[in-house]
This record gives sequence, structure tokens and C-alpha cells, in this order.
Amino acid sequence: MTDTNLSNLAKIYFEIVDKRFGPFDRPLQFRPFPFEIGGALNFLTIGAGKGPMVTYVTWDLIGQRDQRRGKLGRYELLTMCDNEEWVLDIITNIGRQTLSEVFDSGDTMDISPWSNKYSSELTGILFEEAFVTEISVGLMRQKCSLLRCIGITNKELEFARTHTSRTLIDRLKSSNVYPKTIFGRSSIDL
Repeated sequence: MTDTNLSNLAKIYFEIVDKRFGPFDRPLQFRPFPFEIGGALNFLTIGAGKGPMVTYVTWDLIGQRDQRRGKLGRYELLTMCDNEEWVLDIITNIGRQTLSEVFDSGDTMDISPWSNKYSSELTGILFEEAFVTEISVGLMRQKCSLLRCIGITNKELEFARTHTSRTLIDRLKSSNVYPKTIFGRSSIDL
């Protein structure tokens, strides 16, 4: 896919995501040090300044030639969180991993090496498909998705690995945690 086609794909994709999840907050903020050369991911936000929970959507990954693609095709990451610093750090690290690993809905990830510097029990991520579409660019059709990242505790991570991610999602829902990443929370009762 050419750079022009990738650019057109990204433009169409974000118009669809903005209509489905948005509208995105304005003005858009750009990180001064680009992701491609080691900087943090850029994020579109929804609900910034309107309460503690903000929805963050990455917007640097879908155009990455090196992003590994599985069942979800090309994708961006989504999280709803009450701690911007955690999101910028942890989700950027996960974004870097998408260049060498495939993540799919239901996968889990131990993030304790990255999260040790935070005073939070969140040491894992639960991935869930949030949105999938197909986009035509020129003669090509591309599957494009949004992969939700939910911060979970070590106890919840082990539970998901033993009892399935779907079961954990059901428990998070019944505890009124899902689909949020609540930075200062303890593990739910499992």
C-alpha cells in the first residue's frame, strides 16, 4: 500500500471512528517528538475536561507499515482512563509492541515492567475488540479495527488466564468497572 493510500485509509477510518465514538475534542494535540522516531503516541480524546474519565484513541498506528496484523487487520488502540500520564506511557509501550506482535480480542498482557513506577495495582491489560470495519481505498479493501485496552490487576490477569477473558469482562461489568481503566482501584472480588 502506498503512502497516499495509507493516508487516505487513515482519514476515512478516523472519520468513521469520530462518528461512532466521538466527537473528538478540539483542538487536537500533537506530541512534539513523533512516535516513528521514539516519541509517545498521539491521542485523540473524547470528554477531556468534562470529568475524571477521558476516552483516548491512538492515531499513529493504522498508518504504520510495520504494524503486525491478525484478525483485526490494521488497528488503533482505545482506552478510557482517569490518568493521562499512565495512558501516554503504557499505551505508547503497547503501541510499540504492535509493530512486532499481533494482539487480538481476548488477549491479555503483563505490563508490570512498565507499571512498576506507578502507585497503582494495574499490572495487566485485557484486550477487547471495540469496533471493526472494512474500508475501500482504490482497488483494495482493508479491515480496520479499534482494540480496547482495559487496565487490570495481577489477580484479574491470572483470573482471565485461568477462566477466560470473557468471564473476566462479565465480572468487571458486574462490578461497574468495565470498560474503564480506573488508575487507583483495587482488584474486584473474583
